[in-house]
Order: sequence, then structure tokens, then C-alpha cells
Amino acid sequence: MNQENLVKEGKELIKDMLMVLQVYKSSGATERAQKWYGEYSEVSDFFLTIRAIFIKNKKARRIEVNNNLFKYSESCVEPIVYPENFEGVILSYADRHPFNKALYK
Repeated sequence: MNQENLVKEGKELIKDMLMVLQVYKSSGATERAQKWYGEYSEVSDFFLTIRAIFIKNKKARRIEVNNNLFKYSESCVEPIVYPENFEGVILSYADRHPFNKALYK
């Protein structure tokens, strides 16, 4: 597929398609517009199969957890690594921002 043709000819084709659809819409030819648009927006079985494979192999959305450093003494600083789930996010936030009565009030 040529990228230049995609940009040059693709924009023109989309412009022409939208113009035809607008003419149908403006003239009130809804049945004709639905038939015309239905032919172009139909999804074949091949692409439905590809979509099913993609959804089956899709990974869950990644959760970003900020790990903390804990200072045990002047010479001992160790990282605290939290699990990558919602509980880890809450624990990380709770360790960074401990409860403070003055802040609560």
C-alpha cells in the first residue's frame, strides 16, 4: 500500500463519500442513504473473526503503581514494592500520605 496514495486519494474519496451522504440527508432520501451507507459499513465475517481473536488475546489494562522508598536508618534505605492491582495503589498512596488529624479537619 502506497502511503502517498492513501493521503492524497484517501482524503478525496472520504470527501466524496461524505458529500454524497450529505446530499442524501439534505434531500430526505433516507431509504436510499441507508441502503448506500449499509453497503459501505458492512463488516465481513473475516474481520469479525480477526476481532474475536484480538479480544481473546487482549491483555488487561495496566495499572501504574508508584513504589516507595523506606528509610530504616541513615545507611539503610530499601524500596517497598507493591502488587500491581488496586490494593497496591491504595497501599502505596496510604504509605506516602499517612492519616493526619490536622489535615482531616
